Amino acid sequence: MSGQGLRAGAVNLTINPELGMAKGGLRLFGSPIEKVDDDLYLGAIVLQSGGTTLCLIACDLGNSRTEEALEIRTRVAEALEIPVVNVMFNLSHNHSAADLPTMLQGNAENDAIVQSERYFEFVIDQAVTAATTAQSQLRPARMAHAWGESDLNIYRREWNGDQDILGEVPGHRVDDSVGVIRFDDLEGNPIAILFRYSCHPVVNGAQSPTLSADFPGPARKIIEKNVGGTVLFLQGCGGNINPQVGIGYEKDCSEEVYRMGTALGAEVVRVALGLRTNKFQKDRVLLHNVPNILFKPWRERSDHPEVILNASHEIAKFNFVELPTKQEAEALAKYWENEIVEREKRGALTWEIRVAKKMKLWADSVVAGVAEANPSRDFEAHAFRIGDLAIVGLNVEAFFETGEEIRASSPWPDTFVLGYTNGTIMYLPRAQDYPKNGWKWPNTHALPDLLPQSYCQPAQWHPDSEQKAVRAAISVLNKLK
Repeated sequence: MSGQGLRAGAVNLTINPELGMAKGGLRLFGSPIEKVDDDLYLGAIVLQSGGTTLCLIACDLGNSRTEEALEIRTRVAEALEIPVVNVMFNLSHNHSAADLPTMLQGNAENDAIVQSERYFEFVIDQAVTAATTAQSQLRPARMAHAWGESDLNIYRREWNGDQDILGEVPGHRVDDSVGVIRFDDLEGNPIAILFRYSCHPVVNGAQSPTLSADFPGPARKIIEKNVGGTVLFLQGCGGNINPQVGIGYEKDCSEEVYRMGTALGAEVVRVALGLRTNKFQKDRVLLHNVPNILFKPWRERSDHPEVILNASHEIAKFNFVELPTKQEAEALAKYWENEIVEREKRGALTWEIRVAKKMKLWADSVVAGVAEANPSRDFEAHAFRIGDLAIVGLNVEAFFETGEEIRASSPWPDTFVLGYTNGTIMYLPRAQDYPKNGWKWPNTHALPDLLPQSYCQPAQWHPDSEQKAVRAAISVLNKLK
């Protein structure tokens, strides 16, 4: 409804899977969940002003395919009676969460897939409930935002000759910015705190059998305790960034998760407490008319303005590096079909069989890709305008440099750039991140060249794809004016 000023409502709901479900992962993070260290949450904030309603959903899941994210967004949009483009869905990329069904298809037993499908329906229901509850709690609001910084992350792409490995590069520049958005009622009481940081949530490591929200979990708790309101974590562009403490090697990683999350949360608290929405300072005045004592008193705000809300998106076509011949692709599929049989026959380790099944799925995608005249996939840049603030989400694992370039080139005074938004189609390296001889099929390196196999894309993106993404993001941000 127009003429009422900005209104906001927010809520967090738990989305814990059943114990025994497997975490998302092939060689790592694939073990069943045995107990709960920290609840997983799905949060929704609904904003309304000038006749427009936006809904931003943030959750502690690892990955979703674009079709799964679209189903969640569509169901939420129908419940709120708004266009799908007005619903944005951001994943924390938490590696200690359970997998959704499409990531399991073809490389898990049928019972596990059925269990995952049941879990996905639960997540959808919680998303709809969170959004409709947030809408029912809409109240007059003001907003403010600011940035801090936290040196808790580290560049993770280490080169060994011409081969890249998943390691650590101390001293390499990273994006250590911490973005904070605060929504308050008219008395200055917090309704919601949104915070953005770029880093893989892998502190709760591959040997841990526990369910954990990783570092966003304790960060949320300290913010809720010391500031208040509903707290939502937004994942930035962390494709090439890990926690400084590394991927946890211990079975019990709870102490390191707590330390990192609390340290990050403390920075958000510092920034959030510096934002005032119901008071302002203007001219200096004498204190009780005493000469030479001047200060700026806090004055109460009485205005409650409308805030322009808008949403838009843009699609870019990503092409692949050169694919093999039809005969090579079919031979690859046959090889992995036989490899599954051989590994099962000799009693290979569970992860070895899981990898073989995933590789067969990937090989099938190569066969399908070769059959296409000019295979491509849809990249989506999806943006919200909230007053003079913009949020743009990318449906890839974006590298931090991409986020920085978009933010620097944005037409808006301040832009929050998110990865892992509306599903994830694959990693998106920049052209200069490729090996000097390029990434060529069949992508034989361990990381990140294994990722086309994990995402069941036939090959790595063509090197021009990252700049296509940047242009699409800038274009959609311009559409919001």
